[in-house]
Amino acid sequence: MLADLIREKTSLDDGELSTVLSCFHTVEVPKNKLLLEKGVVADRIFFINKGCLRLYYSNDNNVATRFMAFEHTFLTSIVSFISREPSSEYIQAVEASELLVISHHDFFRLRKTIPAWDKMYIYILEYGLTVITSKLNSLLTQNATERYRNLLENNPELIQRLSNANLAAYLNISPETLSRLKSHM
Repeated sequence: MLADLIREKTSLDDGELSTVLSCFHTVEVPKNKLLLEKGVVADRIFFINKGCLRLYYSNDNNVATRFMAFEHTFLTSIVSFISREPSSEYIQAVEASELLVISHHDFFRLRKTIPAWDKMYIYILEYGLTVITSKLNSLLTQNATERYRNLLENNPELIQRLSNANLAAYLNISPETLSRLKSHM
């Protein structure tokens, strides 16, 4: 799946593709495993073969999920990954997951040695930008009912795969509000 995505988004030849794929390592993680903690520099990008990861913020009183990533998606704390500053976010496996992982060092070494790899970097950045812009737009322009209805229409798998606590955090609503919404729809 990763090879197919790379072929679709870049113009790598077979040798370059082989080099790129050799930099990814398979990791299986159990449900609830933390892959990145707040205050640690994000040193890896994860490609999800199977499972679900969430990127979230947490403080004493609040947990806010920024993104839920499913199969065939890349995920990292991108600001930390690029800036090399400590992350303000956590990454956690929401389900037992099979991941392909590339280190920061290998990712940027590929950018230097295989110029066409930059197209993959641009794809990851553009995807992240569109996701966060869409999420921000939803939070600023929709009420809880509209956000839930939109999720039902566009991403029903989230409702089926996520716990109520994770789903509420993703929608930026309380679990009680989510229960009320579910009972009325």
